[in-house]
Amino acid sequence: MKNLKSNIILSTFVSAVAMMATASHAAESNKLQEAYKSTNVKSALINVCKDETGKSKKLSAAEVSKYCTCAVEADGKLTNAQKWEIQSTINQKKSPATLTFVQKQNKDLQTCFGPQLTSKLKSLTEEAMKAAQAAQAKK
Repeated sequence: MKNLKSNIILSTFVSAVAMMATASHAAESNKLQEAYKSTNVKSALINVCKDETGKSKKLSAAEVSKYCTCAVEADGKLTNAQKWEIQSTINQKKSPATLTFVQKQNKDLQTCFGPQLTSKLKSLTEEAMKAAQAAQAKK
C-alpha cells in the first residue's frame, strides 16, 4: 500500500510538472512572457522556475536547479496533444498517472532527479497533500 501511495504521489507530482507551463502561466504570466521573448527561451524558463521554486526554501539551491532543469526538459518533450490529454483526464477527476506517456515521463523524471531528490519531492508532496486535506477539513 505504501508503495502504491508513493507511486500515486509521485505521479501526481509528475502530472503537476507536466502542467507546469499552464499553471505557471496563470500565476507568473509576466515573467513567463518575458522568458518567451528571450533569445534562449529554455534557459529563461529554467530561471523563472528557479526563482519561483526557490521562494519556498524547501529545497537547496542545487536541488532547485536540478528540479527546474528536469521539469523544463520534461515539459518541453510533451506535445500539446499530451498536455490536453492530461488536462482532460484531470477534468474527468481521474489520475493522469493512468496515462502511459505520464508513466514513462514519471520514470524519466525519477532518473533525472536521482534517488535523493525524488525521495525529498515525494516527502514534500505528501506534506502538501496533508496540509491541503487539513485545510479542506476545516471548511
